[in-house]
Amino acid sequence: MSTEPVVIIGAGWAGLAAAVKLTQQGHTVTVFESAKQAGGRARAVSFDKLVVDNGQHLLIGAYTECLDLMKTVGINTEISLKRLPLLLTVVDKIKLVLQAPPLPAPLHLLYALMTAKGLKFNDRIAAIKFGSYLKKNNYQLREDISVEDLFQLTQQTDILIRQLWEPLCLSTMNTPIKDASANIFMNVFKDAFTNKRKDADLLLPVTDLSSLFPDAAIRYLENHGAKVHLKSRIEKININNDKVESVTANIDGEIQKVKASNVIIATAPQNLNKLITEHSALAPVSKNIEQFNYEPIVTIYLQYPEETQLTQAMIGMSSTLSQWVFDRGNFCQQAGLISVVISCNGQHMLMDDDTLTQTVHNEIAPLLTNKPAIMKSFVIREKRATFASTVNINDIRPDNTTDVKGLYLAGDYTDTHYPATLEG
Repeated sequence: MSTEPVVIIGAGWAGLAAAVKLTQQGHTVTVFESAKQAGGRARAVSFDKLVVDNGQHLLIGAYTECLDLMKTVGINTEISLKRLPLLLTVVDKIKLVLQAPPLPAPLHLLYALMTAKGLKFNDRIAAIKFGSYLKKNNYQLREDISVEDLFQLTQQTDILIRQLWEPLCLSTMNTPIKDASANIFMNVFKDAFTNKRKDADLLLPVTDLSSLFPDAAIRYLENHGAKVHLKSRIEKININNDKVESVTANIDGEIQKVKASNVIIATAPQNLNKLITEHSALAPVSKNIEQFNYEPIVTIYLQYPEETQLTQAMIGMSSTLSQWVFDRGNFCQQAGLISVVISCNGQHMLMDDDTLTQTVHNEIAPLLTNKPAIMKSFVIREKRATFASTVNINDIRPDNTTDVKGLYLAGDYTDTHYPATLEG
């Protein structure tokens, strides 16, 4: 086995996952991360005296790879994640409540649809037709269409679209239904609802995201002989005759050449071309990445008096700026702290933080006990939170291998057939 390290560029979840797997296999690994903190787009940040996350994340039971990785690096997922059977409540003019019983999949979803509060008979029939259509087509269309067109094709009702399918699309794909890929949406639906009942369980982190995986992964790597360099940037990948030879790294302000015949780029896609554009063998990948679009995610943290609560851990909203509202006192011991998530572009991106905070407060106030006043707030805007999972995006997503020997790509934007999620 070569004594040269496998160099991994980026210590986000993808880079750390690759590092952990390679270390398990006995490879020598060196990770370079330009930021001062690992975790990428899923990490802890400070809010006043609290530790929160750079965006409120939710896992589901179908995230088997994520859960296995956490266990590998020593995380007890039964303790670190609060598991809740599927319960979706989405509030509009009426309240839709969909709750799955402990039945085998997909009977649990069928029962939930048949007994959902807020749906009429024609809504239930339309939802069943939707599931039947997806199954009949093996959860994949020969020609991709938009999720909106899929809803029209299967004659979904207004309430189903507005208060069930669209919220699910926005939360899993961070892409508007008029643009979102039906094939990716159907793949998510299949894995969440058709295999095992527990795949649809909601998994809420009881700790911050850095503690949930990145920090433990770094400890695991260092304990197994790997090196992790934070605040260290890879300036160049040195390629000769379409083969990786080394990387040029800026480590603590010092330029060094690190010999390596295997390199994994695990950066966000928008940063990929900075490393590959000068190499002709990678021109097709570079061209495809340039076609990607990106969507923001905004998370608003609102601190209320400690007795303030939601009636459940998570509640959805439609016809409002606010989309998903989380009671962090319910699952991570931050009493009175409410987080609100808004996916995709919209008028909220034109609002200043104070205006957005007040608007969101006014929208969610009816959901809160005691009609509380805001004590303090914190707005996090990830302007390029994810790539947009648009129609036919799978056609241009790159493979993990490249035409350069020893150069690989890792990340949720690669050809996983999933949207930009932690599992991807």
